[in-house]
Amino acid sequence: KSLRLAIQILFVVVVAAACKDERSELGDKYFKNGQYEKAIDAYTEYLRLEPTHIKSLYNRGRAYEEVGKHEEALADFNKVLKEDPQNANALISLTSDFYYRLQDYENTIFYAEKVLKVDESATAHTLKGKAQQKLGNLKEALSAYNAALSVDKEYVEAYISRGSLRVYLKQRSKACNDFRLAESLGASNAKDLLNKYCR
Repeated sequence: KSLRLAIQILFVVVVAAACKDERSELGDKYFKNGQYEKAIDAYTEYLRLEPTHIKSLYNRGRAYEEVGKHEEALADFNKVLKEDPQNANALISLTSDFYYRLQDYENTIFYAEKVLKVDESATAHTLKGKAQQKLGNLKEALSAYNAALSVDKEYVEAYISRGSLRVYLKQRSKACNDFRLAESLGASNAKDLLNKYCR
């Protein structure tokens, strides 16, 4: 009798765990298909059962961003960082999608540097460079773009950003090289930049 009860309890636990996982996976599926509101609902349902599940919190934050609910996204990213202060994805999201978008360049740099302490990220270097450029720190910006490309030689955004800075610095030949490299890597806006500055 006690064995049967133990088996029944185990069955209920396994079924409940499977249902929870399905909700998280359903959220992922909706997100991939661009159904962000449905993804938010699925992640929210899952987070009722697992309120500190980092992946679901982060993914719901990204879904909130996609529908323009930036305050909700910020709250989720901060919850992720409360559970995992070194989470590079949440730090990059705070840097790029929140503070840079708000033109808060000091915080953009602050969070980019936090990312770089845990992950040599071409994205973080590039965001740091873009923020430095907006603040007029052109030498630091160029250095950050170079660092991004030393991490990932195929990071298109760094070539575009460095090329744009080089146009401003009147280094036309170097700028055009950056735009050509970006174009060869499939950057959709590189052709327009080449037409504007290099032909």
